Amino acid sequence: MRHSLIAGVVLTLLIMPLFAWAQTAKLELEPRGTTLARVGYFPVRVALSPQKPHTVKKEPAYVTTPKYGVLRVGNGPRSAIAIAVDEPEGGEWRIYVDANSNGDLTDDGDGKWSNRSDRNGRVMYGVNRYMVRASYGSAAKETSSVQYGIAVYRFADIPALLVYREAARTGTIALDGKQHKVLLIENDSDGLFSKPVGTVEEASKTRPVWLLVDINDDGKWGLGPLDIRAPFKLGEKVYEAVVAPDGSNLTLRPTTKAALDLSPKQPARPELLKPGTQAPDFVAEKAGGGDVKLSDYRGKIVILDFWATWCPPCQKSMPHLQEVHKAIQGKNAVILAVCVWDTKQAYDAWLETNKTKYGYQFAFDPAGRGASSIAGKLFNVSGIPTTYIIDAQGRVAEAIVGYSDGDKRIEEALKKLGIELD
Repeated sequence: MRHSLIAGVVLTLLIMPLFAWAQTAKLELEPRGTTLARVGYFPVRVALSPQKPHTVKKEPAYVTTPKYGVLRVGNGPRSAIAIAVDEPEGGEWRIYVDANSNGDLTDDGDGKWSNRSDRNGRVMYGVNRYMVRASYGSAAKETSSVQYGIAVYRFADIPALLVYREAARTGTIALDGKQHKVLLIENDSDGLFSKPVGTVEEASKTRPVWLLVDINDDGKWGLGPLDIRAPFKLGEKVYEAVVAPDGSNLTLRPTTKAALDLSPKQPARPELLKPGTQAPDFVAEKAGGGDVKLSDYRGKIVILDFWATWCPPCQKSMPHLQEVHKAIQGKNAVILAVCVWDTKQAYDAWLETNKTKYGYQFAFDPAGRGASSIAGKLFNVSGIPTTYIIDAQGRVAEAIVGYSDGDKRIEEALKKLGIELD
């Protein structure tokens, strides 16, 4: 008995420092916390379909057949937020969000999108901001609810809504005996802050839960974001976080476990084709009709430019390409500008708007936004603009990535191939 008592006392003394240092904070919901903190976001797709959610009991008068989506915020019985979109061809598009989760799509606003923009043929609606009712508890019983800020936008060419959270939890917590303001953020836009993981593989199934700390007490988030789904390092110590599902309570306690690095790993970029490599042939849709192949230009030097309508650096480089185009007239060289990772609708609209600006040959990659793109699959391109200089024998002479004002790399590459430009 005495030995058991002594062992128990020793064990208590050994673990007591860990729990003595544990710090707990009550966190208040800030409905627009991430927006006020200027924190980035991960948009979540909410798929649209003709299937009406069973929670919808009352609807507005639609102009056309609606499509529906469901966003879950919380883990309680009323966590499913129904959404309907009414998108008549040639008419005004509307969106109805059951923000109060009562099954009625007619009592949460007039359904208007806050904005409609058209950027080079790509139509975007929103951003619309909503305060939705996040429900917590279990499937059978709700224990709490809060008004949770979300934002919604829509691209006409994507069959889904894009949603991101604007809400966050805020409060103060003691670190090394001093109170600091903290901000707690979930990134799945589901209102759930407790997502413990034990491995990097498990972590891939959810998005980070971030902790930011005003460590210098200057109103800035000088520490973080720290992903607290697993043991993490804070200074010289490793902590575990215990979080209530709704984020209302946060406990940080020191641990002897190893920190798990959950920082995103950037995949290694493939090397661009090296000089001397035979350039792969391909078929693209030629502006003006018909197809165009790289091999159509065998015997000529080809400036092969990969670009997209949504890419600002690509657009910035085009006046320079036009200058090169004028300078190579009669010099056995051509420019072929292939639009990749884009939609045909955006490409066609861009051509119509810009057809008088540029005189060189444009083409569209029929793979569109698919994985089998000419740029990625054949030429190892991971970022645009990327420009290949192909010699008269169809071999890569040089690969050029990006563009900045005053860039003369194309001219220098052409000079090496015997083409001098004025």
